[in-house]
Amino acid sequence: MAEESLIEGEDENILYDLLVINEWPAETDTQLRGNKEHNTSVIAKAVTGPFRLVLHYLWYSPSSSCLPLGLVRLAHKQISWQLVLASNGKLLAVVQDQCVEIRSVRDDFGSIIGKCQVPKDPNPQWRKAAWSHDCTLLGYADSTGTVRLFDLIGSELFIIPPSVSFPGDFSCAVAGLIFLEYTGSAHWSAELLVITYGGGLKSYLVSVGTNQNFQENHSFSFSSHFSHGITSAIYHPGHRLLLVGGCESGDDCTSKASCYGITAWRTLSGSPHYKQVTSYEDDVSANQKRGFFKIPSFRFFARQGDEKDGVFRMSLSPDGALLAVIHFSGRLSLWDVPSLKQRATWSQDQQPGFDEINPEWKTSLERRKKIKDKEQYYPLEDVSWWSDVVLILARCSGSVTVSSVRTLRNLLGKSCEWFEPSPRVTAAHEVGFLSLECEVKLAQKRGRLESNLSGGASDDEEGDDGGDSDSDEESSAKARYFGYVKQGLYYVTEMERFAPPRKRPRTVMKNYRLVSLRSTTPEELYQRKIDNEEYGEALSLAQAYNLDSDLVYQRQWRKSTVSIASIQDYLSKICKRSWVLHECVERVPENVDATKELLQYGLKGTDLEALIAIGNREDGGRFIMPGDVDIDDLPYEDFLSGDEELEMKKERENKKRLELLAKVDFSRLTLEQKELCRSRLKLLSYLDRLETYEEILGGPHAAEQKYDAEFFKKFRSQNIVLSARNYARESNVQALDILFTYHGAELLQHRLAILHNFPETTSPHEYTTLLPEARKDADELALIPWDEERHREMDWCEVEECRAMLEQNLFDDDSFLYEETTDRLRFHTATPSIELLTDWYQTRAMDIDSCSRQVDCALSLVRLAKEREIPGLEILCDDLVTMETLVYETSCELSLTLKDLQHLSDIDKLRLLMKNSSMERYVKDTFQWMVPFLHRCEGQKEGAAKSLLREFLVSLAQQDLTLPLIVFQHSKPDCPQKIIGDPDQLMAVALESIYSSERDDQLSLCYDILECLPQRGYGQDTAITASLHDQVDKLEKHLR
Repeated sequence: MAEESLIEGEDENILYDLLVINEWPAETDTQLRGNKEHNTSVIAKAVTGPFRLVLHYLWYSPSSSCLPLGLVRLAHKQISWQLVLASNGKLLAVVQDQCVEIRSVRDDFGSIIGKCQVPKDPNPQWRKAAWSHDCTLLGYADSTGTVRLFDLIGSELFIIPPSVSFPGDFSCAVAGLIFLEYTGSAHWSAELLVITYGGGLKSYLVSVGTNQNFQENHSFSFSSHFSHGITSAIYHPGHRLLLVGGCESGDDCTSKASCYGITAWRTLSGSPHYKQVTSYEDDVSANQKRGFFKIPSFRFFARQGDEKDGVFRMSLSPDGALLAVIHFSGRLSLWDVPSLKQRATWSQDQQPGFDEINPEWKTSLERRKKIKDKEQYYPLEDVSWWSDVVLILARCSGSVTVSSVRTLRNLLGKSCEWFEPSPRVTAAHEVGFLSLECEVKLAQKRGRLESNLSGGASDDEEGDDGGDSDSDEESSAKARYFGYVKQGLYYVTEMERFAPPRKRPRTVMKNYRLVSLRSTTPEELYQRKIDNEEYGEALSLAQAYNLDSDLVYQRQWRKSTVSIASIQDYLSKICKRSWVLHECVERVPENVDATKELLQYGLKGTDLEALIAIGNREDGGRFIMPGDVDIDDLPYEDFLSGDEELEMKKERENKKRLELLAKVDFSRLTLEQKELCRSRLKLLSYLDRLETYEEILGGPHAAEQKYDAEFFKKFRSQNIVLSARNYARESNVQALDILFTYHGAELLQHRLAILHNFPETTSPHEYTTLLPEARKDADELALIPWDEERHREMDWCEVEECRAMLEQNLFDDDSFLYEETTDRLRFHTATPSIELLTDWYQTRAMDIDSCSRQVDCALSLVRLAKEREIPGLEILCDDLVTMETLVYETSCELSLTLKDLQHLSDIDKLRLLMKNSSMERYVKDTFQWMVPFLHRCEGQKEGAAKSLLREFLVSLAQQDLTLPLIVFQHSKPDCPQKIIGDPDQLMAVALESIYSSERDDQLSLCYDILECLPQRGYGQDTAITASLHDQVDKLEKHLR
């Protein structure tokens, strides 16, 4: 399957994706700055010191010549790090500044399995690394030609020193590091070829394990064939050919490959070990040339016009049939192997897109100046293979294409893929290839940051990937000429007077990234684009490959805040009905307007049009919106509006709805239709709850400020009976009033049970508006019904015919209200009788007292009940008044409960009232406590007051006449306010009190009591008045 995901034909476009496998921490680098590289003499690049200058240019010999200018130029455009992929594609070496990381394909090269430590190289572009044929060894060569061998965990096995090395002489650097399979002896693990740019080749036999060492096997030189040295070397294991590249030949050669600097050498088992593979024409031409006198060439200083083209990089196709070659000039050529017959060639200006520049450079201050010198970014920098017939091409500009070998058409699409300048690329393996790029940014200095932001980047601050575009162009050829002369004199004489102007070193930040470009299926790429939030590209893919565009809008919807705009931009473009309804039902936005809009949108997709389309199998699972004229298009709160135009629209809509309803047979609904109806019922319920919540918060205006999405998420689906009970427990009268008003069908049958949940400490005056009330109707008391309202008219899916098919329970569970005391079940009714209301008020008052001892709350409830024409509460009310006096005024028997009081006789209640009254306050307490109590008793039973007072005073007199005397003294005829107002009662009680006294030391008090009695003729006489006066006279004589 991996191979099938690759391109099947050379002209078939590749669907691909980019993944960043790893990004290394940014590293700081200090760069010394000089003239631009293309204006710099090759002396400065390849030679240091006057001795090497004389040796290379004044006494020129082919064997010690400097490196070709084209090679040096392209090499210095490369980034410092390198990538080397093993032949099996399972191991990757990342050559860094001071180490080589070994990564494995097992985790997509994401982690390090080994790390090889290497010394920092001042010329990192001239390093080479290679894997052994069995991928167990890694060879590394630095710019001096020193070779190190490592195993897979990064352990250094041994070092192979160079035969000769001069500082700054890159002809000693390694142009080719090649492992060959060695079968001559079991002692040696492999043969290692080290080929230098100077043309020297050394073969080493290497051994690992217990006898790890190396031994020079043989040596060879290509100097006689490449007078300017070699520039590239690779090995073809299938044909056992060593392919060597160098500068183009100036001779009149017959082989095109030789003219282009490409030769093939067959490996031999013995001396001379390598033999050039030539055709008959090549041999004849060589023999003819040997007969002529050849004058040795001398060259003093290289000039730009004297440069020769040559091979910069070579790469074999996976099947080994084609060789791709990059030349110094930017030319790309293809050759058949092993014949080296030219298949195709393209000069730089013939290559499609060679002059394209990264569009981002135009907007970058650090990159903008590079566009002025953009020709230096045109050449090819790296080449590899995607397949046997498709090339991977990387340019200095950062452009990477996957191109057909026939036309060089970019198979990645209309545009190349842009990386940072001069990326490194590997051959494709399985589904893609790897690329290493380096992003270079100028490290701004703190003191200059402000000026840079205001004035743009100066010359000294211009970012540079290769360190060669930091100074201005010389204004004329004359200035450039004198610059060359002055520079040459400085390198010859090392005199400071000829030294170029010194510039401050520049600090840059380098970010290296390992990127994978891999082919993919439309589905995989589509999902990845969505995951990366590249929604525009994802939609283009969906359109091109007929993919489900819902996934894009679903992701955008999920990541966006719900609003009217997001509903229109994302949710409205999603076709899948079940997904849209799920979002409308389950998602709770953060503001009230969006919540309402989302619920309304869901309702539009669950109307009769959708129901009928589903029944006719015309929906295809799509979210179907209603017609142009739809009542649901109107604001939800306008349902009860009296506007004439609205009424006309409603009439037309009702007529249309009746026509549609006639087409629906609720008894034959399909499963999908039932699910639609259930969703609609839920949406309607949520919308009703939202309206209710708005009212609870104080209206739409206040709801905008106070709306709590988390609370509403719970409230909208909560058992409405439970919500009402909770509001009662919170003493939230307004909320409960609104619930009773808009959800009366569910709640009014539990009204009495819900009111029972108000805290006993809450004064009934706070929830007086919720208390049941009676009134006379046709001379009979009846409950005043609650004034209910509806948020809207009943919907078609709420009719009993539809609900029956959906098996939807109309009401929420209410059993929890009556679990604590089953006695409350008798209050479960929406229309309680007057007797039941009396029972409820009595029960509630008793509960308030028993649970909280808040007698005043219980008394308030009973008084409010009496105000509401609830009968049968007089005795309870009197007892509560007595209880209130006992608790709050007399402060006696605080543990006494209402139930205890009701079990006491009236005389005991009276005694409790006056129990703690002192002599000083007795008269006041009598008027404040006893007299009202006697009046209440009289109200319950005629004559009860007189008998209670007589019994009370007589019982006091038996022990002590002091308190009765006080009562009698404040009942005298001349008292403005009398305790005992009836003269006959006064005389009768006084006589009985004196006669009942058991003490013999209170005779004076008896006289005092007699002084309080009225004289004959006072007041109106009754049948017993005369007899009472006679008894008083008799007692008075008896006492004397």
